[in-house]
Amino acid sequence: MNLDRVLIAEADSHLAEIMVIRLTNAGYQIATCTRGDEVLTKALNFRPGVVVVDQDLPGKDGLEACYDLKLHAETRSMGLILLAPEEVNLANLADLGVRIDTQLTKPFKPKDILTKVNYLMAERRAIAKNSLTGFQGWEVMRQEITERMTHGRDCDLLFIDIHNFRIYNQCYGFSAGDEAIRLVSRLLLEVTDELGTPDIFIAHIHGDDFVIMTPTGSGEQVGRGLIDRFDQEILGLYLEDDRERGGMYLQRPDGRIEQYPLMALGIAIIAGIQGKYEHPLETKTVGEELLKRLKLKPGSNIMLDRHPGSPD
Repeated sequence: MNLDRVLIAEADSHLAEIMVIRLTNAGYQIATCTRGDEVLTKALNFRPGVVVVDQDLPGKDGLEACYDLKLHAETRSMGLILLAPEEVNLANLADLGVRIDTQLTKPFKPKDILTKVNYLMAERRAIAKNSLTGFQGWEVMRQEITERMTHGRDCDLLFIDIHNFRIYNQCYGFSAGDEAIRLVSRLLLEVTDELGTPDIFIAHIHGDDFVIMTPTGSGEQVGRGLIDRFDQEILGLYLEDDRERGGMYLQRPDGRIEQYPLMALGIAIIAGIQGKYEHPLETKTVGEELLKRLKLKPGSNIMLDRHPGSPD
């Protein structure tokens, strides 16, 4: 995603020209298309920070084009501006899985589109992303959870930890550890993409800890899918000797040699947040407590929350 690029999907050539001139003069690189069924392909190739989509496009409705962008992992975080003949209820669209950042009602002044684009670009610059995975951190996830709680929109949360990752780093080196993190990041995207919904948010909290927000009722499916693939693919990061004996040997400072298990996933699932929690920090606290308990279990495992009350 490039924060100096804007994609404009507009069938009205006069209106498109006005927006192109205004945004180009402000220093943005612009790409355009005139059909709704071209938007996703253009966005994937051009990788803009913001996409402007007219609601009335030939080939595919503008709202469907927005849905496609939010459905695809590589375009999900792009800012979306909807151009509509009359004001649209964005909260209702979000309930249907079409999450649009902001809108402009036609006709509008050229300066209005620049103001909207500048705001969304600044918003994305301010959001710190992990340089290794490209995922945003807990602060953005906290905002997402707060929005759900405020508007009564439920979801599942998966708190994920890679067990024995620190030992793997010590045995194989930090470059190998980075490769393990990238592998997990890829699996998170692949498994959540299979849900076929744009209503997904992934955050990289720190180190080897992640959080996924999924539609209500899908958390356990995602968790089990992640474990199945992780347990198979993680073996490819080990030397043959470690794979065969099912563990790593590490020499301690006192000279003792100890064996540690292979890496495994611990996944704590909060199945629904509405009516259970009042603040995002509560979900994080419960997720972390469940992850601590999962560390006591061998191999990859899932643990569901036991709300009301503390985990048991």
